[in-house]
Amino acid sequence: MTESKNKVVVWMQVSLDGRTQGPNGEFDWPVVRKELNTYFVDTLRDAGMFLYGRRVYEMMAGFWPIADELPDSTALQAEYARIWKPMPKLAFSRTLETAEWNTTVVRDVDADQIAHYGRSATGDRYLFGGADIVSAFAQRDLIDEYQLFVHPVVLGGGSPVFPALPERRGMSLITARAFDDVVVGLRYARAR
Repeated sequence: MTESKNKVVVWMQVSLDGRTQGPNGEFDWPVVRKELNTYFVDTLRDAGMFLYGRRVYEMMAGFWPIADELPDSTALQAEYARIWKPMPKLAFSRTLETAEWNTTVVRDVDADQIAHYGRSATGDRYLFGGADIVSAFAQRDLIDEYQLFVHPVVLGGGSPVFPALPERRGMSLITARAFDDVVVGLRYARAR
């Protein structure tokens, strides 16, 4: 079976208790070592577009444009910075007026508008979050695949990766893989 390109893929770091951030918005807990970092770079090199909520976009834009120039950056960080900067991006925000680094600001999650932007993407569109934007996509049934990276921590609260949905949605496991003997990567597609 040939995989289609131009899917919307949720790409999230998740705690063992299913949270994408801690109770106070903490995101200092993901364990990204060499094997996992290599997978990130190798996979996202072929992406067609990156999608973000405002807060995650601002966090990314605060580091990746300069990561390849910092003396303490690893080779993988520098390589990812070179992927991130030219990548077409959508930042979903009602407060941002403009954004740099090949980013288009989009006010609302609208299926027709998402399809419009998707037509120009040369590969899959990766939705990095946060939880509110992932919830908006899930509620509109716009997610084709989930790639979740489960980290060895229980946060005890915070934003859940899965929002409350109006009905059950079946998923099919594509792959499960351990990275660096620490993080488990799970890849699920919508059941057909």
